[in-house]
Amino acid sequence: MSKERQARRAAREAEVAEQAAARAQAAAAAARRRRLLQPVTSATSRLRPRSKPGVLAAKRRRFGGLLALAFVVIQILTWAFTPDWGVRAFVLVVSIFAVPVAAVLLLPSRRS
Repeated sequence: MSKERQARRAAREAEVAEQAAARAQAAAAAARRRRLLQPVTSATSRLRPRSKPGVLAAKRRRFGGLLALAFVVIQILTWAFTPDWGVRAFVLVVSIFAVPVAAVLLLPSRRS
């Protein structure tokens, strides 16, 4: 009985040692991956600011995206269906001035 118990204990200890070695190998690989990706992630985090969390911030981001999409659609439709360069330029200039005005007037206010 004692030899059986000793053999089972040795098998358990060997299995635990294998698992520890596998965890150490995975941790080393993860550290190596983080070390390799660190310059890239630090460069991209400086380029793109983090978005603010919250329902109102999400609403403002969605509205800004829809406003930009409307600007692009108006420009595409104008350039596709209007052959006159004067009208195209006029619509472009008016749109450039109208987008900030629309953003201020239509965007949900910061005060509640």
